[in-house]
Amino acid sequence: MPALRMAQTYLPFLRPLKFGAYNMGTRLFGWRIDPEFRLLGRLGPISEAVDIGGNWGQSICALQRTAAPERIVSFEPNAVLAQRLRHRYESKTVHVHACGLSDADGTFDLFVPRYRNFVYDGLASLDENEARGWLNPDTLAGFDASKLTIERHPVQVRRLDDFGLDPQVIKIDVQGLEAAVIRGGLATIAASRPVMIIETPSDEVVSLLQPAGLRPYAYRDGRLSQHWRDTKNAVFLTDSHRDRAGL
Repeated sequence: MPALRMAQTYLPFLRPLKFGAYNMGTRLFGWRIDPEFRLLGRLGPISEAVDIGGNWGQSICALQRTAAPERIVSFEPNAVLAQRLRHRYESKTVHVHACGLSDADGTFDLFVPRYRNFVYDGLASLDENEARGWLNPDTLAGFDASKLTIERHPVQVRRLDDFGLDPQVIKIDVQGLEAAVIRGGLATIAASRPVMIIETPSDEVVSLLQPAGLRPYAYRDGRLSQHWRDTKNAVFLTDSHRDRAGL
């Protein structure tokens, strides 16, 4: 994989084609869907899902395939990606906000890593250290630090609680800012008690979600386990969610 990542830095024009093919496979055939999304199909009808960190639309497609929510609200601070999401997915059932989420409103810098001419927008973060840290000799074969640059883009940031949403599902993938997003959405989470899919949650995230009765699990092969620290994503469920899903 490190060698493949290095190879793609020479072919940046293939990136839109790659994600287009991936997302089509997800929508049509259910390919490349993280297992936590498949659990959603066991919960019954879902009226609203929130996608925090829209990127290239991977989670929009996964949600449509596995849960078919009546409405998806996606947040993406990168203006280029947000415009792409609007062009491809905006509809009566999908709404895209071109802003980030945190625990305070304002204008902040979004840090986007670029290696050669390849933009790693999936690693973009409001935390420069998070944006810079993932690309290294372990993840990129033949890594040369002189070829890594960090672009800085001013973006609008708001609080989830300001949007008046009532989600049954929230997915968060924000490169290290998960706790800040949750702090800005605690009232929404307490009121709606949604299923939450969070990439690499910290201990702070786990503590913040406990008062809402949400506990972290790993979901593999149709089963829940306590080994969520060993997986890419953790799924946070209440006892009621588990009962509905038969878990």
